[in-house]
Amino acid sequence: MEQRSLTKNKASEIEVYLEVQNRQGLMLAEAHRYDEAITCYNRVLRLSEDNFSAWYGRGTGLANLGQYQAALLSFDRAIAIDSSHHEAWIFRAVVLIHLKRYQEALENCERALALQPDDWEALTFRGVAFYYLGQYKRAYENYDRATGQTTPRWNPLALLKKLFYPFQPNHVVNS
Repeated sequence: MEQRSLTKNKASEIEVYLEVQNRQGLMLAEAHRYDEAITCYNRVLRLSEDNFSAWYGRGTGLANLGQYQAALLSFDRAIAIDSSHHEAWIFRAVVLIHLKRYQEALENCERALALQPDDWEALTFRGVAFYYLGQYKRAYENYDRATGQTTPRWNPLALLKKLFYPFQPNHVVNS
């Protein structure tokens, strides 16, 4: 009985240690101390290889240091553990954009939007991917949706109304 109690205490201590390291990594990353944050996440991963938060945090730290290939591997591990976090798909898309893998980035944004349909970051980076793929109209539609604005459709009749009736904005022209 005493052995089981010691084992439970040890497991509890490890869980607390993992939580502390993850939180410390997050605070260090927020302070732009990415190398130190990655060290914290690596400590977690030595004891718990299936820790989503550590893989995700490690990926963000590596991405912020410009180590995109290593960041991509970390995001892959995080997503393999739990693919339901739209943020992981978004950050993976950002890394893919930096690696000039725009079609894959677009697909990752689509996955994020399937999980969180109106996420402004997913919409923004989907717009970036469309832009680099040369689909400018779709890019701007996504930017507009991300900012909650809409781009007015080009309407030549409206331009003519403005030209011929500049001081009567509500003037209706019969067609």
